[in-house]
Amino acid sequence: MGKLAISVLILAVISVSIFTFNYISPGKLDSTEELSSNLNQIKEVEIPTDKIINAKDYGAKGDGVTDDTAALQNAIDESSKENALLVIPESEQPYFITKQLILSKDTHISGYGAVLFMAPEEDTIRNMLWSDPDDLVTNISIQGLTLRSENTIAGVDYYANSMVSNVQGMYFQGVETMKINDVFMDNVYVGLKISQTGNQKNKDIKVSNLKIDHSGMPIQVSGTNGFSMVDSTLNSNEGGTKWLHSAYLRGDNSNFYFKNVEFNNASGGGIAIAGNPQYNNPPENMVFKDCRIKDSVVGVHINSGAKNITISGLVIEGSSLGFKINEASELNIDEVSISGSKWNENDHGGFSIENVGQSTISNVTIDASDITESLCLLIGNIEDLRLSSFEDNNVKNIPLYSVNSTAKIKNLIIE
Repeated sequence: MGKLAISVLILAVISVSIFTFNYISPGKLDSTEELSSNLNQIKEVEIPTDKIINAKDYGAKGDGVTDDTAALQNAIDESSKENALLVIPESEQPYFITKQLILSKDTHISGYGAVLFMAPEEDTIRNMLWSDPDDLVTNISIQGLTLRSENTIAGVDYYANSMVSNVQGMYFQGVETMKINDVFMDNVYVGLKISQTGNQKNKDIKVSNLKIDHSGMPIQVSGTNGFSMVDSTLNSNEGGTKWLHSAYLRGDNSNFYFKNVEFNNASGGGIAIAGNPQYNNPPENMVFKDCRIKDSVVGVHINSGAKNITISGLVIEGSSLGFKINEASELNIDEVSISGSKWNENDHGGFSIENVGQSTISNVTIDASDITESLCLLIGNIEDLRLSSFEDNNVKNIPLYSVNSTAKIKNLIIE
């Protein structure tokens, strides 16, 4: 393992029209302290302990045959009204539901050992747990529950070449103060979907030990301020022909914190941080600490104006391209390991960096044995960028970076 020679780097950029080495990078962020302090700012859910409602008292069977939708909805409505803890007891067979269960404010569900099952739907997308976008839903907790369907339908469009269920696990709009803990989802179209309704942003959502398997897109979040996820695994479905992501973090998102989370098997990005013209603001203020990405086409995709993104302690294995960055600023990427690169005709290598400013990428280790071009490709307008402490295995005379012929670079430093 050895550091790339500076002489090789200078030769690689000799044709660039604007090139200086006077960029003074911003101070390195202590993401651990930032993660800890900001997590404490997310409001905690108040889970009742003095009043308990049992779903079986409302007629829920959990025998895998009886339609338990009405019984469970009645139990949910009563527990919300009474601000009580609803227990869905463990059962050898799943609780079979045919329609979405609607959660209102002060809904608290404990379902350790319980499975909700919804059969796949051929023509429409359905939800298992849902909130009404016309209502502000506050103080919600879901713990210990398993949500399951079956991927038996041939997917179309983004899901082409995949089998899907067309059943979404949870879809919430207009929620404040929510806790999701010890939840498992399997064979779901989108696992956890959170979006904004009107001018009402979602706020203060904490997720821990969430495991989603065989999902085209495990989580998709937009319009949210204050979101944390720790100790979780998000496994995509593989096989999609377009960009499906393990975590799709869209516009109007701010103050997000991920720690010890796996993002796997995506046909697009393991982590995708991307704005869109339909949102007023691009995603901003996000921290990723000690996370892992496996077997996704692109490890991390950051674009469309995303800013103030801190990534540290990230391990990427089996991706064609480690990072694809376009139209982003104020990035602090530190302590990254990239290995097992797989050939892809469109996205390949360590970093593709396009139209990026005020950013630092440091302490990167790359296994270059399956990389045929540069470790970093610079495209478009690059301003105030620092590349520091890159180390590699099996470099095969591959330069640290190459420059697109139309690139304009200002204030770049190599250390």
